[in-house]
Amino acid sequence: MNSIEQSELETLFKFGANVTIVDVRKKPALEKKPAMIQGAVWQDFQNVPAWADSVKSSTTVVCYCVHGHEVSQSAVANLRKAGINAYYLRSGMQQ
Repeated sequence: MNSIEQSELETLFKFGANVTIVDVRKKPALEKKPAMIQGAVWQDFQNVPAWADSVKSSTTVVCYCVHGHEVSQSAVANLRKAGINAYYLRSGMQQ
């Protein structure tokens, strides 16, 4: 699968990889727990085509949701269809 563990993400940061973190949690989950991974931006997982063009092709995108299941996996599938190197964060924000 196109997934990444928290430790792998930390390694990418440690070595200065060009990574964009995208919080794709549903609005109610975001409102309930607004804390985000440092440097992340929120985007609507249901409207990936509207924001996919704003992602630089030279970056790796890591999407996360609450659990690391359907929401982030859906966003990643759509990003990959657009030719973007994307992964979802396993276990999501539960970590």
